[in-house]
Amino acid sequence: MPKYKKPILVLIVILLIATPAAVVKKRSSIYSYDVASDYEYSFEQSDVDITDLTLNDGIVSLGERGNAKQSAFLRVDVHTTFLGKYLQPSVAISNGQRRLTQYFEHGAEGTRYINITSLMPGGEVEIRLKGEHVSIVDQTVQLVRFHNGSVENPRILVLAPHPDDAEIAAYGLYSDNKESYIVTVTAGDAGGYKYDEIYQDKVRHYLKKGELRTWNSITVPMLGGIPPEQTVNLGFFDGTIKKMYGDKSSPVTGLYTNTSDLNTYRKLNVSSLGEGLRGKPNWDSLLENLGFLLKEIEPDIIVAPYPALDQHDDHKFSSVALFEAIIRSGVRDGQLYLYANHLAVNEYYPYGKEGGTMSLPPNFENDLYFDGVYSHSLSIDKQKDKIFALESMNDLRPDTEWRFLGGAFQALVEKIERTIKGNKESHYRKSIRSNELFFVVEIGNLYDQGLLDRLIGKLSTDNDFSGSVRANWLEAGEAVP
Repeated sequence: MPKYKKPILVLIVILLIATPAAVVKKRSSIYSYDVASDYEYSFEQSDVDITDLTLNDGIVSLGERGNAKQSAFLRVDVHTTFLGKYLQPSVAISNGQRRLTQYFEHGAEGTRYINITSLMPGGEVEIRLKGEHVSIVDQTVQLVRFHNGSVENPRILVLAPHPDDAEIAAYGLYSDNKESYIVTVTAGDAGGYKYDEIYQDKVRHYLKKGELRTWNSITVPMLGGIPPEQTVNLGFFDGTIKKMYGDKSSPVTGLYTNTSDLNTYRKLNVSSLGEGLRGKPNWDSLLENLGFLLKEIEPDIIVAPYPALDQHDDHKFSSVALFEAIIRSGVRDGQLYLYANHLAVNEYYPYGKEGGTMSLPPNFENDLYFDGVYSHSLSIDKQKDKIFALESMNDLRPDTEWRFLGGAFQALVEKIERTIKGNKESHYRKSIRSNELFFVVEIGNLYDQGLLDRLIGKLSTDNDFSGSVRANWLEAGEAVP
């Protein structure tokens, strides 16, 4: 062998050995927990039926337990194959008429929950499971069935901390219920300096960004059949809700806009609901506005972030404000549908490709509180509609640098890198799914101090959330019976 060929051959061998190892390392690094850990859920407090069944040769018979009015999950143990450390593990789920795919973490091991809700028509049901890069051996599995709400034509209030949160979490739900109201807390006037190619002046840039996103929050729900009369933006400033909570009466200023005038964005509202909004950019005014909307809309269901699950401060504190407004207003009837657009334990959840099912998220403590779980199924056509709803949100579109050759090339390189690492954060990947998932909590349970603590979780603020704070909520709520 010629002398020059031997080093080349050695280099090739090293690359063949090292590259897969590097891919595994990169892909495993996106999970902030041990992927060999069991998902831990306690269903003791829930309105749920749990049945032991046998999985044999990839088939589990549900008998006559099929019921389209339930949200259903299979508790199974999974084992990733060797290739599942490199490639995304998944399981194909079928009832003979419809086929779905659910994805797991690279290298996943242990207890997981498979969402079979949309495969549960009335009558006898047989579910077939076929793993790809994951093994699901013969075993005893558990069928976990939650009873969905019985409210006919419910009036729904979707609380979105930012423009686009309502669409990411609940476009399918709200577009299937025409008595839905979309309430957006902030104008979305912060975040990345996205349009720097157009606006060199940073203040003008963020004023325009807030204007565009406010307009998005008011108009995009029309794609789902929700008229502008049922959408309202409160006009608070992106990234300031936690600060407002810390000093409840002092007004705040937009992070980058040098304005403290809520009418900067509120003036864009076309709904008559906007005429009832009052106050300054502070916590007390936020509570007053939410109390006003609760009284005007009288929702049966309120969709909002789950503070203990969602890591984004605006999401956490928007729901804390909602809970306080509910208690101060004395509202006890109805349900909360809680979501997490930025899951604290791992923001790449749900895993895998667009169109896959969204199931119970990774959870390793039994302290998570919920009275039920609701999985809202989306047809293929509804998923396509949701794509266009997200596409109509300016902040979810590519940066304007794509118009220039250098920027377009850089965007391509970054996309290839994210694909190799397996860590695509795109909300299109995460939220275009065959279902939307919500943890259900009875509103009356907010008045239980222990349960309220579990719902809110730990707040990263000097203003402690304690029993005395909750007592003040109750004391301030004159309408509380």
